[in-house]
Amino acid sequence: MERTAALSRDQVIEVSAKLGEPRWLLQKRLAAWETFAKLPYPTPRTEEWKYTDITEVPFEELPLELPTGKPKAIPQAVRDRLAQAQLAGYAVFVGAELVHLELPEELRQQGVILTSLHQALAQYPDLLEAHLFKAVNWADWVGPQQNRPENAKIPALNAAFFTHGVFLYVPKNVAFSKPLGVFKYLEGGQLSGSRTLIVAEAHSQAVYIEEYLSPSQVPPSVNTSATEIVLADGAKVRHAHIQLLGRGFYHFHRQRALLQRDATLNDLVVNMGSSLSRAEVQSEMLGPGSFSEMLGLYFTSGTEHVDHYTLQHHVADHAHSDVLYKGAAKDQSRTVYAGLIKVAQGAQKTDAYQTNRNLLLSAEARADSVPQLEIGANDVRCSHGSSTAPVAPEELFYLMSRGLPRHMAQQILVKGHMTDVLTRIPIEPLRQYIESIIEEKVRI
Repeated sequence: MERTAALSRDQVIEVSAKLGEPRWLLQKRLAAWETFAKLPYPTPRTEEWKYTDITEVPFEELPLELPTGKPKAIPQAVRDRLAQAQLAGYAVFVGAELVHLELPEELRQQGVILTSLHQALAQYPDLLEAHLFKAVNWADWVGPQQNRPENAKIPALNAAFFTHGVFLYVPKNVAFSKPLGVFKYLEGGQLSGSRTLIVAEAHSQAVYIEEYLSPSQVPPSVNTSATEIVLADGAKVRHAHIQLLGRGFYHFHRQRALLQRDATLNDLVVNMGSSLSRAEVQSEMLGPGSFSEMLGLYFTSGTEHVDHYTLQHHVADHAHSDVLYKGAAKDQSRTVYAGLIKVAQGAQKTDAYQTNRNLLLSAEARADSVPQLEIGANDVRCSHGSSTAPVAPEELFYLMSRGLPRHMAQQILVKGHMTDVLTRIPIEPLRQYIESIIEEKVRI
């Protein structure tokens, strides 16, 4: 597909003006635009994109999704989720529009902030200027040490043209365990972009779930998202990114967490929708005693393609990380996983693990897995491994011989394959919801 020059510097300025942004943010957007305009798109010749071809993705052929200012109702799919999710508070976006927000008065009184990015820009400008683009910054991929700057292309696109987002701020020593949920319902046919910024101050605790939903079938659509998680000393955050977009969507997500001394991040990424999706999830252990748990679940069918990249970057000593990504593929679909444990010089006593397991439900399905280590210290404990295998025919036969139809037998085997990830999700309604999605995906 030949790309057209539908996006421009003038459009960046127009978007920023329409959203009423401060000058410093416009300057950030323009810097991102300059990066986007000069870089090529990544191709399979780019090592990190070796198994994913995006040459047909219409990044620059779609209209940009912008707030309309017109009231919109909460979609039924989101209403169904709200009835089941058991949340402390929630926000709902339809396209680029924030249509509903609820935050308990108890949390407000403690200083917790949950709002849209642009409302936060007006009400808490100092917090936003101090933290926005701190974790996910396109410039991190175009410095003199980067030999594949095209990895900055899509993050720069997001930074230049994002039109909505979420800001969660948890003050020092404030803790809550009931989740806050954010639902982003995309109607399709457009280029949409959003950002999420989570700032957890020292010794705070929070639980945050973000879900992407859409109609089951949409015209060609592109969504870019970026999530920044900033954890101060001793902060603990449980975070989930759940992507259930319809066929026709191309979804690109980049997430990076910065963990200071004794901070803990429990992260979950679920990709069970869209025609093509790529999630890049990174944790930077910047302080001793920090810990990052990175869980992933994915299921593909038809001709869907899902690509995951994880980075466990150990900068400080005595830090810990654990990656466990498991998925299944059927029909002619394809899954990709690449992960890197990177240990800096001086990051002694690092304890890091990385595991990827894949289950194939058809002869045409494919899974590629590339776990990697890059160790710069000599007193560490690091391991990585992966496996890909078809469903054992004797197991399927055994269950079917007991009277189960084939799809139910496959449901049991797939859920069994993913059990060790599911059991590490302590939020019962969320776990049940993910299990129901798996059952439905197998049955279709």
